[in-house]
Amino acid sequence: MARTARQILNALSRDQSVRIRSTAELVAHVDSAAAAIDKQRRESGEEAARRKPVLLPVAQAECGRSIELTPWQVLHAVARGYVLAGQGMGRGLAEHWLGLKYCEALYGNRAGAMDLTDKGRTAERWYKAMQARELAVGFGLAAAEHIVRQHYPHHIVSVVDTSTVLRAGWALGGSRRDKGSRPRPDYLIEAWKPGEPSKVVFVACRGNHQKASKRTARTRSTTLRQLVKGAELAEGMQIGPWNTAPCLIMSTELMGQGGVVVNALQSPGEALLPLRIPGAPGNADEEIKDKAGIPYPNAIPIPARDGQRAQNVDGFQVGENNLDWFGRLLARTGTAGLTAFAGGGQKTAQYLTTRQGREHYNAPTFAATSSYHDAEITIGGTKFVGTDHVFRMETVRIEAFSGMDSRLYELIKDGRVEDYRKAAYELRSTRHDPNEAEKWNGPISFHDDGTVMALSILPVRRRHPL
Repeated sequence: MARTARQILNALSRDQSVRIRSTAELVAHVDSAAAAIDKQRRESGEEAARRKPVLLPVAQAECGRSIELTPWQVLHAVARGYVLAGQGMGRGLAEHWLGLKYCEALYGNRAGAMDLTDKGRTAERWYKAMQARELAVGFGLAAAEHIVRQHYPHHIVSVVDTSTVLRAGWALGGSRRDKGSRPRPDYLIEAWKPGEPSKVVFVACRGNHQKASKRTARTRSTTLRQLVKGAELAEGMQIGPWNTAPCLIMSTELMGQGGVVVNALQSPGEALLPLRIPGAPGNADEEIKDKAGIPYPNAIPIPARDGQRAQNVDGFQVGENNLDWFGRLLARTGTAGLTAFAGGGQKTAQYLTTRQGREHYNAPTFAATSSYHDAEITIGGTKFVGTDHVFRMETVRIEAFSGMDSRLYELIKDGRVEDYRKAAYELRSTRHDPNEAEKWNGPISFHDDGTVMALSILPVRRRHPL
């Protein structure tokens, strides 16, 4: 029986369990898959790819066997992950509203686990690949944020698209011989707390469809190959000394009627960015310029190890002399993502460099595809400002809203990044009142960075026949 719009929205609001698989056995299988891939490459006359030298399970204390999420929180993570990624003329719909097409794809099964609906399981083959890729971002980032918060308690985590950050200093594409873009992690998570150095974690997210009842060696190999690929992407970027930046490698299995499983492995370490002093020179309120000429070829120095000589290899290297600049770049790019989430435009452009796409946010957009920060909602006495769009589920009109706590938005629209971070940190524990959220007429998701994303059914609009 078809679900009504109200039933769909109610399902988006319910907590469901998402399994996390991170074991020594998984590590062993990934190592074996990597060895087989290297053998194939050697037999084809290709060089073996570089990847993280050590992968480990994530500690049970940080990921557990499952995490509780609502489907709407997953779609919130999808939206935040893609918010700066495209920068096309259709960015209002194509970026942070990207997750809306999955409103009818997720629900909770009888076992209380996150699962795909009938619509989610019966998509066309070409759509399944896109679905796996995009939902993998939502599940992967939601799980990665949970792990980072457990590892760095009392911090706020910000997710930033890696390519958007790197454009400010590096050429992302290689030569024709390189056959495409240069390897790098998909996302950077910054764990920050005012008065302390920020911590950076690399994240690589992939996803695939599985059939739980017919899970074969071939289907399992897809997950293993994705984890191997993630280790290769993460190795393509370094912050400070080689192999000191931690990374999380995620592969999400959409299991049909078997629920959702996020496979997670880590390469441990710690990457600290220099402490900024609000009001002092070098803080994130100051506009920064693109860095010219940061090399990619032979940029990463790998010390001697395991009987091998020291060597320099290609990659995105944030050297010791660029850490101050990179810390400000990361903070400002993350802030650009917040303003874009709330409506974009020139408020976003002020935080981006030329090569990051500042002109895309200064330029006008096509009708029906733009986002503008002229909408507001109030939850529990707190006003949120942002942007909205209206779409349909059959004959029912649904309003989607994304925005920020108005007190925080006032700070970032005026270029006050450091004041925003201080205020967001002070407000983080006052924003999540389940009782107030339950009074909202639809699914709603809050994040510690001050963002909110919500759906509500609009009143019936009577149209008179011509």
